[in-house]
Amino acid sequence: MTKLEILKNDIKKLGNLAVAFSGGVDSSLLLNVAADVLGENVLALTVKSPYMSLREIDEAAQFAKFYGIRHEIFEVGIVDEIKLNPQNRCYLCKKAVFSRLLARAKEIGFTNLADGTNKDDLGEYRPGLKAKEELGVLSPLVNLRKFEIRELSRELNLATADKPSYACLLTRLPHEKEISVDELNLVEAAENLLIKSGYENVRARLDDRKMKLQMPFSSMQSFLSDVKFKSIVKELVALGAAEVTLDLKGLREDVLI
Repeated sequence: MTKLEILKNDIKKLGNLAVAFSGGVDSSLLLNVAADVLGENVLALTVKSPYMSLREIDEAAQFAKFYGIRHEIFEVGIVDEIKLNPQNRCYLCKKAVFSRLLARAKEIGFTNLADGTNKDDLGEYRPGLKAKEELGVLSPLVNLRKFEIRELSRELNLATADKPSYACLLTRLPHEKEISVDELNLVEAAENLLIKSGYENVRARLDDRKMKLQMPFSSMQSFLSDVKFKSIVKELVALGAAEVTLDLKGLREDVLI
């Protein structure tokens, strides 16, 4: 059996499946395959919160609509446990949010909830996985590497196949400091501006309105020589950044605590 056939067989055995759907490459593949196998017995649940990019939520909604998949956008505020952005934020957040997603799924008749965790995630420091394991959230993609998920996505002609990976906006802010919705909005606006300007794989780290931009080394020269460079920086300042710097160490993975 091919890896796609194995995945379809595993999902088929579940009978029904609610998918925690971010619109990223992993959850998009999972949702698409689940819908193909289970038909109407599939539900996409997307979390909307101050720390989730509206751009990604819109993209998730468009994906579900394009494939005719039942989709709910589930609103969640900043839960009390993470208001100070603690070191174990990801565990606390996942425990609170996935508990609510499970309750909603069961409320409308779904006995299984899954997310897009893949094999590569298991080799990283991701305590949020512990929270999902404790709650019984399934991970049907756990035997697939990230590059394999992208390959299968291309095989299925999914627009998300080469989409960069993003984490929630809280990863752009320092730990042990009260979360500011205004700062989250600034981060989102800054990254949207850069993406619109052609720099898709970018992070805008923020600390006391001091913004540090991270992008791959391959993008830095283009950014610095871009005819729009000065206007981009001016617009970032106009959005609310007190100062803007470029991190010469390049783009690094978001810290998922």
